[in-house]
Amino acid sequence: MKKHAVITGASRGIGFAVAEYFAQNNYHLTLIARDSNGLSKAKSKLQQTNHNISINSYAVDLSQGAQAYQKLQNIAQEAGEVDVVFNNAGVAKMGTLELEYDDFSHMIDVNVKGFFSVAQIFGRKLKAQNKGYIINLSSMSGKRALTRTGGYAASKFAVIGFNQALRQELAPYNVKVTAICPGMIDTDMTAQMNVDNNKKMTTRDITNAVDFLLKAGANAAVETLDIQTDIFPT
Repeated sequence: MKKHAVITGASRGIGFAVAEYFAQNNYHLTLIARDSNGLSKAKSKLQQTNHNISINSYAVDLSQGAQAYQKLQNIAQEAGEVDVVFNNAGVAKMGTLELEYDDFSHMIDVNVKGFFSVAQIFGRKLKAQNKGYIINLSSMSGKRALTRTGGYAASKFAVIGFNQALRQELAPYNVKVTAICPGMIDTDMTAQMNVDNNKKMTTRDITNAVDFLLKAGANAAVETLDIQTDIFPT
């Protein structure tokens, strides 16, 4: 039987690359993203990649709090058995002292509350199944904050903390939990940063990391997977 992967932030960038990886590996897909048009295009491209999988897509704005939470609950109920959840949706705004309050608040809504909603709802589902894998996308900024990344780092430190507790809580139920912590990746999100794209990692680095985690032995527990780059935003 084909396996089933749920991917958030699936319409572009890292989320789309990971969805493409799962499509190429014959997984049925549940795609979640805010941009309904981008989601429709992503679904079409993925269907062309593999005509033999089913793909369901849902437009959900994770910044919408309780409304998004309810939509995610409905999606989880409709999804059937889930093997992997790639909890990826996020936003980035530069700044520490100069960061606008509204921008910081929005990052917390998406990167922390939205992340929490996905992890909790699908974590409960996988716990009931007594199997599965949750891969949370954090950042090296979740382990070391740089001068102009204070707000973003705060949101990603939260991911690391919740991931650590969740891994321990779900381990007895045959559910693995890992936070991938990459450095800067060449996506639309980092286009605003004054860094040479040739020095950034690519989304292939993330799909390789996902592949490594899924192929690890049943007794291999990877709490965080760090993929560093020696470049810094200015």
